Amino acid sequence: MLQQSSWTFRYSLEGFLKRVLHCAPCPLTEEGLVEAVLSDWAGPEHSRESIAARVRASLHAANGAFSSVGGDKYTLRQTAGDDLQNHAYDFLKGTGRPQKHGDILRHLQQVTGRGRGELMSRVDLDCDPRFARLDGGEWLLTEWQPANDQIARLMVEQGRRRAELTDLLKWVSEHVEEETGLEQNRIFYPEFDPRFALAGTVVECLLVEPEAAATTLDTGMKLEEETMTTAEQPTVTAAATDLSTVATHELVAAALKQLSDVSAELLRRNQEIPNEVLTLFNSEDLAGIEALMSERKRVGALADDLALFVTKWSEE
Repeated sequence: MLQQSSWTFRYSLEGFLKRVLHCAPCPLTEEGLVEAVLSDWAGPEHSRESIAARVRASLHAANGAFSSVGGDKYTLRQTAGDDLQNHAYDFLKGTGRPQKHGDILRHLQQVTGRGRGELMSRVDLDCDPRFARLDGGEWLLTEWQPANDQIARLMVEQGRRRAELTDLLKWVSEHVEEETGLEQNRIFYPEFDPRFALAGTVVECLLVEPEAAATTLDTGMKLEEETMTTAEQPTVTAAATDLSTVATHELVAAALKQLSDVSAELLRRNQEIPNEVLTLFNSEDLAGIEALMSERKRVGALADDLALFVTKWSEE
């Protein structure tokens, strides 16, 4: 099984079809692909008719990644790829991690010197069978074998709520050998899977009930004391109505301090979202889980951007 259900960890529909055909020993019929989607990708909100229509549209898309081999059977289109897509392939291969489309374009800008507008119009990873997209928008290589399902099952079976990432990766390399020949391409990325939370090097499986004495991960992140005295507050806070009296260097320092505090608070709240996901998981609230994971990515990106901004201007 490529995925356990539609709300856990999933490819886009096209990405899922690419992965199915990549793993299949022979071409598959349209009906066979529909059955695979219904079994391992579609949720209860999808009807057979809607899935069949979407699969058909994907298979018949102009310049798509799929080729008909006659008799209503399909396989991945054979393509050498152009230079830009080859650069994107090498980038993903080198990082070994899923990447956002914007990060891929930034890398291509650096290595080719071409403008972002040109790259956006020329780089089409959907049509290249070597690339599969996750439902959240990140891209990975079709040849990669996700180990998320096996690790989730292992942690549930052993009742382990938390484990070191390196220990789990070691377990994958030593014990997961169901698909001979693909072991070297097996990867694990908990940050893209709502069944897991990642804090530093510690992975938390949200399918395992937390211990009574420790319901959240200790991320090592501490916020400012709420009892901070008025004298310890930034100068700009004490004189917010008259910034003209604040020295320039003090104003800059206060602004950076406040941005740093906001970034830390966003990170703290982001660490709480997986526990909310666990509650929705127990109630099988697909829409709620998708909304929370979308919010988590947005909040995490904002916190990272603020932290980078503070770092940049603190070094000036």
